[in-house]
Amino acid sequence: MGALLFSPEADRQLVALRADDGLIELYERVNDVLDDIEDNRHGRRVRQRRYHRPAVWGVPVHGSGEEWLVLWSEQDHSPLVHYIGPDLA
Repeated sequence: MGALLFSPEADRQLVALRADDGLIELYERVNDVLDDIEDNRHGRRVRQRRYHRPAVWGVPVHGSGEEWLVLWSEQDHSPLVHYIGPDLA
């Protein structure tokens, strides 16, 4: 099982989220989701929405009055986070 990987965009968004004191609750909840993806990527909690084939999974995250989404997929036996940001659905 590989380490959690991030696209450049997802990495930048996570850094920006961490720097925003007004979104600390959201940052903590996003981190909880990222931990779940890394620890149990086959669990239902981290596979709530499916978008493509091969699968890109979406996990809604709520916190600090915001609704965000984490999009991820499997890449060479490692979870790859593609997007961390507002849930536009």
